Amino acid sequence: MRGTLNLMKRPVIFIIVGGLLLGILGGGAYLYFSKNSTPSPRVTAEPTPTIAPELLTWDDPAGFTMQYPKGLTVDKHDEDKINYAHVEFLDSKHPGGLIVWVKDLPKGVTDTDTWGKKAATPSSAISFDTTLGSQSAQKILVSQPVKTVTTGVVYDGVLWYVEATLTDDAYWQSVYDKIVQSFTFKPLPAQAVDGGASDDTAGGGGVDEEEVLE
Repeated sequence: MRGTLNLMKRPVIFIIVGGLLLGILGGGAYLYFSKNSTPSPRVTAEPTPTIAPELLTWDDPAGFTMQYPKGLTVDKHDEDKINYAHVEFLDSKHPGGLIVWVKDLPKGVTDTDTWGKKAATPSSAISFDTTLGSQSAQKILVSQPVKTVTTGVVYDGVLWYVEATLTDDAYWQSVYDKIVQSFTFKPLPAQAVDGGASDDTAGGGGVDEEEVLE
């Protein structure tokens, strides 16, 4: 009976020993190959560099300069004989646009504050204090029915303002920021001295009466 039990235990022992040997061999093979294998280098995507657009300078006879991105279509609206400046910027790839205006004061507008209140009449409008050409100005944001942003100032007796239609919001907001931030009023020409000819006459620069009598 004891011999029979010993015979029955032998296959079980063989199976256990075989499993241990296979486990040891498998673990050793894994450690060997993992140690000697060269890991693949991690490829990191390089960030795409942001290229700033080339800026052009607009020098307007109405009395201001500004910079705008190259590639825009510029229409100075020569047919407009009412306003001092009417410069429109468009891009066929980006719906929307921007206009720089210089015009006489609208009825009821006497300064920048009164213009800002008038421009912010839509219910969706929000107004802020800002600057344009180093002058205190008003910035008006309108979300409905058309999304626009406008910065304006009453200066030298006329109204100056930059108005962008933000159909392509990100694009035209960027153009608007560049134009507004670079906007500069040109120095006013020196006033001509009046009465120069009269001064000459009063000072004896005129015709000598005695010479005429002779």
